[in-house]
Amino acid sequence: MINTIIIDDELASAEALKLKIQKASDEINVIGVFHSAKAIISQMEELAPELIFLDVEMPEMDGFSFLDNFSKRDFEVIITTAHDQYAIQAVRQSAVDFLLKPISISELKKAIDRAKQKINAKNKAEKPSISKLNAQFDKIPVPSMRGLQFVPIKEILYLSSEGNYTNIYLENKQKIVSSRNLGDYENLLESVHFYRIHHSTIINLSKIHEYLKGEGGSVILTDGTELDVSKRRKKEFMEIIGF
Repeated sequence: MINTIIIDDELASAEALKLKIQKASDEINVIGVFHSAKAIISQMEELAPELIFLDVEMPEMDGFSFLDNFSKRDFEVIITTAHDQYAIQAVRQSAVDFLLKPISISELKKAIDRAKQKINAKNKAEKPSISKLNAQFDKIPVPSMRGLQFVPIKEILYLSSEGNYTNIYLENKQKIVSSRNLGDYENLLESVHFYRIHHSTIINLSKIHEYLKGEGGSVILTDGTELDVSKRRKKEFMEIIGF
């Protein structure tokens, strides 16, 4: 999931955008809607968003002035405005996309896809040591009270999200609760045989026992657990398993 915030001084516009985002993608987690760019600057480090939907014309501080506060950005930006004269400035600010209000679902989906590509590419570049660790030891690090627990990848059946936490289910019936979100584990496990079949579920492809037909269908794992495949991911999933 991509942790996202919306900054727009118009309450109705911000809430409408939030609903459209939820319809457009199941990979965007809107962690906050804010109506003042100036007020949120001090909260950015704590919120640590990966993506911001940013309005331009706002009282106290406009969207571009907000961006000028960050010499090095750890987030991507999609500009949302009712005024097309800001398009060139959006390009200069390295915005992922520029969306004119009222925003259509189709244009929103395209913008989100572009943002996902940039964020995923950045995450890959930032995590070489973890990828090497996985390849060398075939384990993933899971935060625990004492430090890190290294879990053998081959023993994982599936992972599921629960709020900002992740439940990791093992073959021995053990469930490990991690404070890292599911998106982090999707990045960690991308080079091995795991696939996100649903916005809340990642499975070990080597543990599939059976696939059941349906709108999205479902998989039955070797321990008998049945998990839904989202309709949106069905085509890619079927290609991955060679059907």
